[in-house]
Amino acid sequence: ISERMAHLTKPNPVHYEQGRVQCMSRNLCQRGCPLGGYFSSNSSTLPWAAKTGNMTLRPFSVVHSLIYDEQKQKATGVRVIDTNTKEVIEYYARVIFVNAGALNSNLLLLNSTSNRFPRGLGNDNGLMGKFVAFHNYSARITAETERFSEYTTVGQNPGGGYIPRFRNLFKQETGFLRGYAAGFSAYRSSHTDRDGIGEDLKNNLLNPQIGPWKVGSHMMGETIPKETNMVSLDHTNKDDWDMPLLKISVVYDDNDEKMREDYFEQLSEMLTSAGFKNIKTQRSTQSPGLDIHEMGGIRMGNDPETSLLNRWNQVHSCKNVYVTDGACMTSTSTQNPSLTYMALTARAVDHAVGELKRGEL
Repeated sequence: ISERMAHLTKPNPVHYEQGRVQCMSRNLCQRGCPLGGYFSSNSSTLPWAAKTGNMTLRPFSVVHSLIYDEQKQKATGVRVIDTNTKEVIEYYARVIFVNAGALNSNLLLLNSTSNRFPRGLGNDNGLMGKFVAFHNYSARITAETERFSEYTTVGQNPGGGYIPRFRNLFKQETGFLRGYAAGFSAYRSSHTDRDGIGEDLKNNLLNPQIGPWKVGSHMMGETIPKETNMVSLDHTNKDDWDMPLLKISVVYDDNDEKMREDYFEQLSEMLTSAGFKNIKTQRSTQSPGLDIHEMGGIRMGNDPETSLLNRWNQVHSCKNVYVTDGACMTSTSTQNPSLTYMALTARAVDHAVGELKRGEL
């Protein structure tokens, strides 16, 4: 299927109110899109929040820890280190949302110690930083075909193709748990002759030599959360602002290896059946977790003995602190997770507003 993208092909009045415009096909998506044609917090929600007059953005800041009041039994603010002056500044709030990115949110709460929480804010069960998971991108496959030479592409596409998970959907049918999705792209190889000067160079640049169609795919596998996949504070090594570095201990396991081999087998079979040639598989030697979509460590759950957050993303033992980024996830599934984080955040904000109005926070 075609990847579903958050691009504006037909803006509505609310988008114009945010200062956004239609996608201009400028291929600036990865920068946050200065035009606002592609959704990002930089082009949409942050400018819109700024228009309310109620938002203060404090750059050049490293959040050191949350401030916990032993008498009120609540978090009352955050300590911030100015990155230029190294001055420690404290900000106070009735409700605190932690969205530092999954691993940094773990670092922040682990570093937020007090008499009540000597192991980190909310870490009564000692599970904070554990059950970290991520997406397994360690497998790729490519192929090519001499067919369709009469076709080429015009314009640009913000996304590619996507093969949803198709293994172990309704029953256990493989030697590994869960499954994987696959990103997919198709393109014609080209070569541009940059020799010559003047008119010859111009003609060479305007007339690239078009080669055969090629396809490429990468696996996005679901890693199984395990207590041994974890992060913790390194109190020996610190950064320039005297913050402890994060020790990351994650490994691929036998389940990940079996999943990778199945991906190679299944995609090779698909490409062969479709008439593709020169099929090549590639296994990445990159360390696990260095790709994208880190999750877990401050996971949600109903039981405070086995989780850190409740169903509303509140810290079980400190209800005015919400964690709504990837750290709250209990598993990774096989989809890009950002929209889920946004939905969880919107739901948690609605809950927090209701609790404030009722005087519960």
